[in-house]
Amino acid sequence: MFQDEETAKRILRVFLSINGQMNDAIATVEHHTSPAEYKAFKRGVGHVIYEVFEQIVEPICKQHPSLRPPEMEA
Repeated sequence: MFQDEETAKRILRVFLSINGQMNDAIATVEHHTSPAEYKAFKRGVGHVIYEVFEQIVEPICKQHPSLRPPEMEA
C-alpha cells in the first residue's frame, strides 16, 4: 500500500489506535445501553473494524511484514 516504510508505520499506528478506540467504545456501550442497542452497535462497529483491517492494516502488513504487530501473528 505504501512504498515508504516510515509512512506505512505511521499510518498503521494510527489505524491500530483507531481500532483500539472502537473496541473501547463497544465496551462502553455494553454497560450503558440495552442489549438490543449494544448488539446493533457492536455489529456496526464490527463491520468498520473488519473493513479497516482488510483495506488498510492487512495490505500494509503484507507489504511490510516487519511492521506486523505480534498480536496479529497467526
